[in-house]
Amino acid sequence: MADDFHDANDGRRYRARLRRQRRYQADYRSKLKEVRAPQKSDIAAACFEELLSILGRNPNAATSFVNAVLGRLSTRFDKHEIAERFAALIGRAARDQARLARRDRGHG
Repeated sequence: MADDFHDANDGRRYRARLRRQRRYQADYRSKLKEVRAPQKSDIAAACFEELLSILGRNPNAATSFVNAVLGRLSTRFDKHEIAERFAALIGRAARDQARLARRDRGHG
């Protein structure tokens, strides 16, 4: 400990601060859940699901938006993998929409 320049209480204060932060976050999430308020990730997921739904109906809709999303992803991921994954998600959305349309028409 002779080489340690931190006060002996630093660790204790740090752990206490982490406990307070965990409690605050748990309370905050609980309040959001109680009032049924969406978090940023919930809104992002809904937006993405709707985009996939739109693209499942018309692959050329929102082309500039899709290109912007793909461009942003390409800074962190392989372009080929992005294209394959995105196409698979759009295909699944199109199949889901077709299945729901058949069900609504009473065919299954």
